[in-house]
Amino acid sequence: MEEKSTERFSQVISSTAQKIGETLSQLAQKIGKETGKLARIASLKAEIFKLHNDRKSKLEELGEKLLNLYKENALAIVNIESFKDIIDSILNIEKEIEDKNIEIKKIQEEEKISDEEVSQIPMG
Repeated sequence: MEEKSTERFSQVISSTAQKIGETLSQLAQKIGKETGKLARIASLKAEIFKLHNDRKSKLEELGEKLLNLYKENALAIVNIESFKDIIDSILNIEKEIEDKNIEIKKIQEEEKISDEEVSQIPMG
């Protein structure tokens, strides 16, 4: 039973990858750009999407921690130190997102790809 689930999952992944490849190829032909550069943008967009989800999770974690301290009537300036790791993690994620967006912009400028064309590139 588990083997069938794994096989089905593999088929879905393969099918999705093939569709993304076809879409990138069609888009590359349409706008006359190099498929490899479009694939890099697609990959960066997927990484940014994941980073946004990671950031959201960290914000939820921070909120839960803050709420619990508030409920325990234990919210004090001293407790701020307990949030430092989570906040640093959120700031690092935001920096990664910024760096990836800069990389997309660089490729976009090099290849003269419009914002609209970038928005059409699926996440890879």
